Amino acid sequence: MVVLALCAPGCAASSLRERVTPFPPGTPHAVPWQLNRELLQPVNKRIQFVVEILQGHLPEPEALDDLVRLAARYGERPASWVLSGGPGAPVRALDPDTTYVFIRYVGWRIPNFGLSFAQQFAGRRVYLIEINQSRHRRWRSSVLPERRLEEQTLVHEYGHLLGLPPYDHGYFQRYPDFSGGAHCVNPDCPLTKPTLRSILFGIGNTAFRRRFLEDYCAQCRRAIEAAKAYWRINGQPYI
Repeated sequence: MVVLALCAPGCAASSLRERVTPFPPGTPHAVPWQLNRELLQPVNKRIQFVVEILQGHLPEPEALDDLVRLAARYGERPASWVLSGGPGAPVRALDPDTTYVFIRYVGWRIPNFGLSFAQQFAGRRVYLIEINQSRHRRWRSSVLPERRLEEQTLVHEYGHLLGLPPYDHGYFQRYPDFSGGAHCVNPDCPLTKPTLRSILFGIGNTAFRRRFLEDYCAQCRRAIEAAKAYWRINGQPYI
């Protein structure tokens, strides 16, 4: 799901925050919350994004490059992307030293901008992101190129896989329906939803400041660092 990143220059993101809503019963309320250690610590040698084009037009390579850089920085190890069936892509088996994220470009097979989830494959957990790149093309403009729209969707869905946001700065748009997943209350975060507030902030951000939502907000970044500090101190084995 993508967020545009109209308020005047200098408009504070804090003034457009969404209201925090309760998380489902049993949601962890303490560090490291439900953040994903596999994607945030160097539990293996690399992260590989495997790109599959099932429907629609070709992806934006620069958007994938930006996602790879973000994943490598937060995952503290090399990351790369390859085309499914191309050089370097997994063929018959998955490398045990690699974390896999499969990105499927599916066009209008899904009604929204993107989806993300984890599933078991060959006895291990892999991650999936589905992208409706055809919908991006309808929203592109000189202010917000298609590459930026696609990048924001990728970063948004990857944030879900990271386990963001923690309960203290997340909300459910249709609370108490939790089916759509949690989103960040801050309009300057790519993990927010395209509500009127975030759209107004986003248009101003791109039109006046030429800033795009290519990284998580300060509150989400602090949560990532707090989780990493917890794991380093406690030394819990990765499961």
